[in-house]
Order: sequence, then C-alpha cells, then structure tokens
Amino acid sequence: MNKIVRNNFVFGLISKINIKLFITLICFLFIGTSIYGNFESLSNQIITSENIFLLLCGIIFSFLGIIINAYAWKLLVNNIGCNINNLNIVKLFLTTNIYKYLPGGVWHFVSRYNTLRLELSNEKSIESILLEPILMLIAGFVFIPFRGFNISIYILCWSSTLVFLPAFRRFLIKKLKAMKATIFTNNDNIKDRDLAQHSQNFSIRIVYPYKPLFVEIIFILFRFLGFLCCINAFSIGSIITHGELISSFSLAWIIGLIVPAAPGGLGVFESVILFSLGSHLPEAPLLASLLCYRLVSTVADILAALIYPAKKIFKF
Repeated sequence: MNKIVRNNFVFGLISKINIKLFITLICFLFIGTSIYGNFESLSNQIITSENIFLLLCGIIFSFLGIIINAYAWKLLVNNIGCNINNLNIVKLFLTTNIYKYLPGGVWHFVSRYNTLRLELSNEKSIESILLEPILMLIAGFVFIPFRGFNISIYILCWSSTLVFLPAFRRFLIKKLKAMKATIFTNNDNIKDRDLAQHSQNFSIRIVYPYKPLFVEIIFILFRFLGFLCCINAFSIGSIITHGELISSFSLAWIIGLIVPAAPGGLGVFESVILFSLGSHLPEAPLLASLLCYRLVSTVADILAALIYPAKKIFKF
C-alpha cells in the first residue's frame, strides 16, 4: 500500500514539472559545464579584424534571413485565402518577432493574433499563426539528411512535406487549435467563441503552400550561412563537411524551436550542436562560435525589429 502511495506521489510530482523548463535547465547545465571546462581555452581565443568581418557577415545573413522569413509568412497568409490589403504582414512579423525573447516564448504569436483578428476571422487568424512554425519545422527537416546518404533518413525527413496536403492539414489545424487556442483566448476578451472546437472556417480550396515552403527553405539557408560565418571566424569550418554542418544546424534549430522554455531556444540549440559536433570539432572554438552566433542572431533580430521604427523616424 505504501509503495502504491509512494509511486502515485512520484508520478504526481513528475506530472507537475514543466518538461520544457526541465530540458532547458539540463541544457544550461550542460553548456555551463562545457564553458567551465574550457574556460582557459576560451579566454585564449583571439578576435582579429578578419574574425570581426566574418561576424558582421553573419549578422547580415541572419538579418536577411529574418526578412525572408517574414515574406514566407506573408505568402502563407495569402495561401490560406487571406488577402489583407490594409495590413503590412511583413511589418507585423518583423516588429513582433523580437517578442519571442519575452518569458513564455508566445508573445510574438499573441501580438500577431491581436492584430490579425481586426482584419480576419478568429479562425483564420489562429490558422495563419499556427501554421507558420510548422512551415519552419518542415523547411528545417529538408536539410537533416545532408549528413550522409541514407535513403531511409531522406524518406523520413522529406515525407514531412506531406503534412500540408489538404487532409493532413485539416487534421493538423484541428489538433493545434485544440492544444493552443488557450494561448489566444486567455489574452482576449472573446468569451462566446470556442476556438478549439469550431474549425469550420477553413478555406474551401486548400492549395499546397509551395511558394511559402520554398521561401522558408531559403530562410533556413540564410540562417545557416550566418552560423557558418561564426564557425569560420574561429577557423573550424574546414574541418567538417558543409553537409554534416547544415544537418546538425537544422536538427539543433528544430529542437530549439520545439522544446525551448528559455527565449529563442537559448541553451537548447547550443547543447544539440555541442552534442552532435563536439566529437568532430575542437570544443573551445566550437563553444566560442556558438556564443558568437547567439550574439549575432540576437543582434539581427533587434535590427530587423528596428527597420520600420527607423523608417518612420528618418522617413525613408
């Protein structure tokens, strides 16, 4: 009897733990341990003018990647049958993207929803927001098989593109709304609409999002180029093939998108890269590259968020 009570207590305790937060804390511990163990080597890393130039190139590639990502979302919104003439979708994406760094990691979605629902139905607003990270995930899966030629991995990863076929897409949206609708309704004054259950307002004709997916793939490439610049800044890019590098980058980026409790996948992305590439590359330069890439991507996000405010101030 005592054993049953004890087991129930343990399972009850585990169920109350935020799994994402737990994983993120483990990743922070892993990164912290790696930095501590390589602190002397990290402090000996030399930053030259060539390094600075490569890091600036990384910022440019990451910055352009965010703009491309915004355009992919615009194409996705149009794809689900929402042609909004009164709203600049690219501007909405860029100005809200920085909110992902706020605690909770959902405020960029909430802010977009609050703006979109002024022009669209609540159903369409949520659909356009929930499909966007799925599009990003599928674009990331495209590059995972590049580590080597394994036909089963190619089939497994590339078959993820079938998610956007009409039958799968309807099912996916229904499930996502059931899981995520409270993110929006808890931040809304709408009381009389059950967004989790009423999903009848789909586009009558669902078109596969070829253009958004293609543009999103280009976005992943630009993010990778930003990462590659950071790797090359510490002279370790030539040690490993670009195929293996982009495969590991895409996998880390996907896990960082799915799992994070920390803003922007902080800690998770770096841990996956260290785990997958730590045996192939010198750990200290790899850690330095990851720390620089986090700085590079954050600066790029800030610059992208400042585009339209700066445009308004300087009137260009």
